[in-house]
Amino acid sequence: MRTILFLTLWLFYAAASAAVTCEQLGNIAQTTEELRNQGNSLASVLAEADKLEASDKMSKRDIGRVREVIDQTFKRTYTPLEILQDCRDAQPSRWRWWRDKQGESK
Repeated sequence: MRTILFLTLWLFYAAASAAVTCEQLGNIAQTTEELRNQGNSLASVLAEADKLEASDKMSKRDIGRVREVIDQTFKRTYTPLEILQDCRDAQPSRWRWWRDKQGESK
């Protein structure tokens, strides 16, 4: 439960800035991994992002990024380090995992 509160605080911290930063996404991915390892379900982790979306504290685009990071990390498609590195290496709309989801080549 404490870790879910931590994720929530990170999401609210992300909402305070103009856009979600790579470091914030990396931290969200790390927290998601910890929650998964503690036995939390994907639905419960995504529910935290839904709360933020319902409060209109972040743009729909940023909420989409956060949800995608949670999904990809929880399913072990990408590690938190890969999320962070991809974000730093490219524009968010060109992240490797984002391209993969859209069916573009790596």
